Amino acid sequence: MPPSPTSIFDEIGIALNNMTGAASGAITPTMRLGVTGLSRSGKTVFITSLVHNLLNQGRLPGFSPIAQGRFLGATLSEHPNQAIPRFPYEKHLASLSGDTPE
Repeated sequence: MPPSPTSIFDEIGIALNNMTGAASGAITPTMRLGVTGLSRSGKTVFITSLVHNLLNQGRLPGFSPIAQGRFLGATLSEHPNQAIPRFPYEKHLASLSGDTPE
């Protein structure tokens, strides 16, 4: 029995969606970061500093894309899964760089 027209259109839609996702990933590379460590070991300070340096093209000589001149820039974006909140970079930067750093 031949496939129904609906299933063919569904397959085409899925294929187009996959191609769109692959193309946008090729145009906009994404880096997701996970940091683990003991309580109060400096994870938040590390992530805040790393994000700040990436956003402001700071000195990161050990990061090969920057050392090789291939790093074009960085932006913050929401997590694709809306149920997962974005790291509160701005709040932590304000805490670290305020008059009384915390």
